[in-house]
Amino acid sequence: MRALVFVPPLLLLPTLGGCMMGPNYKDAPPPPASMGNSFVRTDQVSMPATQQLTPWWRELNDPLLDQLIGRALSSNPAIDIAEARVRQARAQLRSSRAALAPVVGTGAGAGNIQASRLVTGGEAKSSSLFLAGFDALWEIDLFGGARRNIEATRAQFDAAQADAENTRLSLTAEIARQYLALRASRQRLDLARRLLANQQKIANLTAQLEGAGKLSRIERDQADRTVEVRRQAIAALEADRNDRKDAIAVLLGEAPGELDAMLDGTGPVPLPPAAVPVGDPTAMLARRPDIRAAEQHLHAANAGIGVAEAARMPKVSLAGVVGLGSAMKGDIASADNLWSLAGPTIQWNLADFGRGRAGVLQAVAGRDEAAAAYRAAVLVALQDAESSLNRFGEARKAFAMQTRNSLLADHSAGLAQQSWRAGRSSALAALAAENDQLAAADLQIQARMALTTQFVALQKALAMGVSG
Repeated sequence: MRALVFVPPLLLLPTLGGCMMGPNYKDAPPPPASMGNSFVRTDQVSMPATQQLTPWWRELNDPLLDQLIGRALSSNPAIDIAEARVRQARAQLRSSRAALAPVVGTGAGAGNIQASRLVTGGEAKSSSLFLAGFDALWEIDLFGGARRNIEATRAQFDAAQADAENTRLSLTAEIARQYLALRASRQRLDLARRLLANQQKIANLTAQLEGAGKLSRIERDQADRTVEVRRQAIAALEADRNDRKDAIAVLLGEAPGELDAMLDGTGPVPLPPAAVPVGDPTAMLARRPDIRAAEQHLHAANAGIGVAEAARMPKVSLAGVVGLGSAMKGDIASADNLWSLAGPTIQWNLADFGRGRAGVLQAVAGRDEAAAAYRAAVLVALQDAESSLNRFGEARKAFAMQTRNSLLADHSAGLAQQSWRAGRSSALAALAAENDQLAAADLQIQARMALTTQFVALQKALAMGVSG
């Protein structure tokens, strides 16, 4: 048997370009009109940004920090999560593209047909039927719903990539912050132990003088209490040092304590370069991955309006079946039993009681929300950059002042030592001057750490040298 149903005009439907429902995406909302061509909080030691070919942390010239960040970028779980989300978005994009292609299937079956006497007009009859064939269904994208969905998923894929880059940027900054704090705590711990040793000497001398009746019991008790304060400071610094080690280990995907041997080295807190490129607000917004992600979410939401509007339109599909059928199993492969069927299907919800319109309104509101979120992200980015510039500039001034104070304390301690050796002052005065010297050095270390930490925050805010 051979049965063919063929409608040639329908084959012209796939050649129709169709239309694209919904608004075309143009550009993200412009930044605030009050945004200038340069940052407000920049200072004289900043300079225009150039194309940075190396990661920002290389500016600190610390090989161990380079090694730690390199390991973290390849082993931190947050990076794995971000990359998995990128793969999910890529797969979703491939799936949406596949919606433009027909769906082809195959199948086979067998059954028994029973015909009653009322049908046959005589005796009841039964016969077998064997079928095998292929079927295809192709939904024609007349109104651009599938193409708008591809546009949306492509934007979501780009957003996932920007989110992954933002994760890498945040991770590098956090490792640098913990590393700088570790360096500082180790140096401060050495100073704290020297302060304790000096204070113990002061307490011993105070006890001797109190026994000789030259000092009061109150002065001796004060010296003893200061010894305990020094011990408590050491305990706090030791705890902070170990916390920093554990934090770095976890950031590198390792168990706490696993990297203690690597992190036990000595060395000062690295300093940022004398001149720091900052560029301008427009370039900063273009670099920041969170801004790019927000724009891609807006692009996807805008395409979602077209998806919702196309869903209200008629759906036209081409369906076709080609197969073999026979009442005898042995004859199913005969060419005489070939049959085929092709034709269109049209589906249109003429009365959905406002469901389709509500879907469009929901998509429009989603687009408006994404636009507002983008504007908010821009404002937060501008505030982040200006605040980081301000704190970095103030930290640089504070470090310069504390460096001068430390030099003065060194000079005073030297004079006190000379005076004591010449017999013009007491050992207590010399030890007190040395304590002031050590305390000033401790403040300088903290100021140095604050300066480089603010440099790290500035690089993160400006998204400088994210990759390399």
